[in-house]
Amino acid sequence: MKMIKKILITSILIILALSLYANFVHNEIISSRNELSDLDTTSYGKGIPISFKSGKYTLKGNLLVPKTSGRKFPVIIFSVGSALSSYASNYTKLLDSLFEKNLPLDSVALLYFDKRGIGQSEGKWFSTSFEERAADVKAAADYLKTLSNIDTNKIAVVGHSQGGWIVQICLAKYPETFVGGISMAGPTFSVKTQLINDYQTKFICAENLDSIKANRKAGKSVSRDLFFTSLFPFKENWKQLKVIKKFEPGSYLKKIDKPILLMFAENDAMVYPAWCVKELSKVFPRGLPYNFDTIVIKGVNHGFKISSLCYNGSFKTIPYSDDCKKAILNWTRQFLLK
Repeated sequence: MKMIKKILITSILIILALSLYANFVHNEIISSRNELSDLDTTSYGKGIPISFKSGKYTLKGNLLVPKTSGRKFPVIIFSVGSALSSYASNYTKLLDSLFEKNLPLDSVALLYFDKRGIGQSEGKWFSTSFEERAADVKAAADYLKTLSNIDTNKIAVVGHSQGGWIVQICLAKYPETFVGGISMAGPTFSVKTQLINDYQTKFICAENLDSIKANRKAGKSVSRDLFFTSLFPFKENWKQLKVIKKFEPGSYLKKIDKPILLMFAENDAMVYPAWCVKELSKVFPRGLPYNFDTIVIKGVNHGFKISSLCYNGSFKTIPYSDDCKKAILNWTRQFLLK
């Protein structure tokens, strides 16, 4: 009995030690990179402050709407990426460049809001599922429907990175609410595959491994991390991972019958376009539905700034892609401004 007890205690200590390692020393998954590195982190104060209820939580954000009276305007709801991402901090430059200075703001409105537990929004982001995030976007749309200057037949959803998954869910679950959407660098594959993707890039860029060896090592790393951090998820990122780790978007993609643009970045370290296209061919073996459009923006990273796959410098002076701007503008004109 003493030997069994000793083995049991030793096993528990080993599992605890490895979990501590995964949570604190090797805390890289989900937020291994700042998706929008070196972006402005000052508070975002444009537009009209808004708040709305989603279930028991009050969520807060900003609404930019044309001042022209007597008209109803189409609107884009933006869904941010993972972890601590906020429209009011690390997304300000992207929103300013790709939307506010790119779209005709005399003809289209924009709604941004912080997800649960971020900024002044209630709740906890790390215990929120993707389906709950999509429900929050739906709640934002329901709020817009109460406004007299919004065209309720032209409410679109656009999301970046993890927010791209949210777009896919929104269009699948709430076709009566959304006219369509754009998934920007949103994976069409599972959370687990995205983690492998992220690790693989790290091993390619930091250790100079070829893609086959990097993929093999990445798979082992992800399996290890998923196991140990699911036992003792101390950090917020790992608590979130425990909630979302089994997510696969395929079932939602199959249900989308609204116009969707899947926009990928050629040099995306976190979401390989080739993997996304391959996954789409599995979901739709007879070819993409008529309402699906895909585009790979050349020479850009995950945040649609011009850079190589393994670039490791400052992004402050690197511009956003003009091709990305054109794609967003053209989609907006086609589905919101006609």
